[in-house]
Amino acid sequence: MLKNKKTLEPSLFGVLIQANSVYCGIYLTEIQLPEQCVFLGILRESQVISVRDNSTVFAGDYILAVATDPIMIPALKVTLKKIHSLYYSLNNCLLEARPTGSQSVNSDDSDVLTIN
Repeated sequence: MLKNKKTLEPSLFGVLIQANSVYCGIYLTEIQLPEQCVFLGILRESQVISVRDNSTVFAGDYILAVATDPIMIPALKVTLKKIHSLYYSLNNCLLEARPTGSQSVNSDDSDVLTIN
């Protein structure tokens, strides 16, 4: 019998990776987890990819992790749900290019807009 040993109560946690997640485009093992937390892998399109494969994280993936102590679940959630403060995607940018104050727009040589 185990004496003076704390009972292990692991808690499984999965988080959906959004398009603006700070983890999109990086390898799973590059993510720093809190103490007493480990990765199991990635769930992608009904397929589980082991952490050993060190796959790149994409939007739409579920990252699967275990906290060996339930008290670490809030820290794990905060860690895995980090996002960029602005909408961000490796594939597109929603910021429209606009002329600055020193640039001018010339659409057909007869209509010139100058922004000061």
